[in-house]
Amino acid sequence: MRRQRRALTSGEHQRASHLLCRRLENHPCYIQASTVGMYFPNDGEIDVTSLAEKDGGKKFYLPVLPPRGKRRLWFAHYVPAARLIPNRYGIPEPVSRIRVRAEQLDLLLVPLVAFDYTGGRIGMGGGFYDASLHFLKKQRRITPTRVIGAAYQFQQVGEIPKESWDIPLHGVISDQLFLTADTC
Repeated sequence: MRRQRRALTSGEHQRASHLLCRRLENHPCYIQASTVGMYFPNDGEIDVTSLAEKDGGKKFYLPVLPPRGKRRLWFAHYVPAARLIPNRYGIPEPVSRIRVRAEQLDLLLVPLVAFDYTGGRIGMGGGFYDASLHFLKKQRRITPTRVIGAAYQFQQVGEIPKESWDIPLHGVISDQLFLTADTC
């Protein structure tokens, strides 16, 4: 899947990203959110950052890696003109001191390598998102944070084996569909 993502032409990547963002802008999960966590695309991931370019009264946040040995992400306030610096994996992060935890966001868009129809997700293997979203497993109650995977449609697979630490997604949005395992 990663190789297939990286093999897309610039035009294919831009078209798919544009379609996904247009679809998301019209979905209740996005419309109702006032704080949105997103990611800076890396390794061919579909790009959701254009959402922050529109002035819709929403505040956007990008993940900031914790120190080595820690797994829980912080999310720093992001605006398109913000200064970004590369983290230890070379992924740009905001230098903003305004930071929140995942549970303080209304909507969190997460990257993925593969997904299934039940909200299963394969990430890049670092466990940062699962650790950051552990509160969803603990609470067992309704929480305002909705976690939506963002992907190209070709990243959908039949079924992903679930591990005890995996946090299922509330839905997945792709360039072709919006698949929900939960409602907004």
